[in-house]
Order: sequence, then C-alpha cells, then structure tokens
Amino acid sequence: MSMYLTSYMNRLTNAMRSVKPASIRPQSTDVFVRPELRYSTHVSVRPDSHRRPFESAHEGPFEVLQCEPKYHIVDKNGTNDSISIDHPKAAYLEGNPIHVDFPSVQSNDSAPTLIIPHPQTNTRVDTSIVSENKLKTTRFGRRISKAEVRFFLAEITVAASCD
Repeated sequence: MSMYLTSYMNRLTNAMRSVKPASIRPQSTDVFVRPELRYSTHVSVRPDSHRRPFESAHEGPFEVLQCEPKYHIVDKNGTNDSISIDHPKAAYLEGNPIHVDFPSVQSNDSAPTLIIPHPQTNTRVDTSIVSENKLKTTRFGRRISKAEVRFFLAEITVAASCD
C-alpha cells in the first residue's frame, strides 16, 4: 500500500510542477488621475489605516516636492515620502493663492470703481399682461399652460344665480 502512496505522491508532485500560472490580461485603459493633482503644490493624503470616530479622512496638507507618473514625493513632517498616485488629493490652501501669469492680460493702474445699482421705481407687474400670457415658466425653464377653469366656472354660476 505504501508503494501506491509514494507513486501517487511522485506523480502529483510532477503534475503540480508542470502547472504554469495564467498569463495576465493586457490593460488597455489608463488609471484616472484628476487633472488638478498634476499642478497642485500641496496635497492631502488618505491613510490606509482604520479611521477612528471623528478622525479626518485625509492627513495634510503636505508640500509636493516631485511628481512622477505613478507616485508623488511629498515633504511629510520633514521627511521625503513617496506616495502612490491614488492616495493624494489636491489641497487648496486658504490665504495662499496660486499666482498665474497671463501675458495677454494688461493690468489697469486705476482704482476699481464701485457699481451701485439704482432701485427701479415701477416694480409692479401689469395684471393685464399676465392674464393674456397663460404660459408660465417653471424655475427649470419648462413652460406650462394653465387654464383658468376654476374662475371661469365661478363666473358662470354667479351669472346664472343673478338672473
């Protein structure tokens, strides 16, 4: 019986050695990277660890030292740390605006003028125009025609009762 067992074990070992891993599929689509991430000077980083209650989802902002196609090198608390491209998020710093130089725009040296709108004197809507125009526009721009059936029937009943 042990001869059959050793023979079976040898055949099984040889069969498992001949098994090759499946080839990988070619990846035709690129990974989505937000465009503002390429030009941002500071990023916030999402950590992989479990978040405790009331803990922020992102750490940072950290200054970006170098951008590579697959990772960013970030100054994280005084040390240079490389972070995968799917972890950082562009950080927008308040009080530190990004200066963009547009050569075609010419600056005016004059002081800006304050424009104050004057209130209109006649803000009342003419009711005759509203009654003629039965199309009403919703706030989304759709036009609705409403028939004034209720008021029309009231006039008929009043006229019938007066006779």
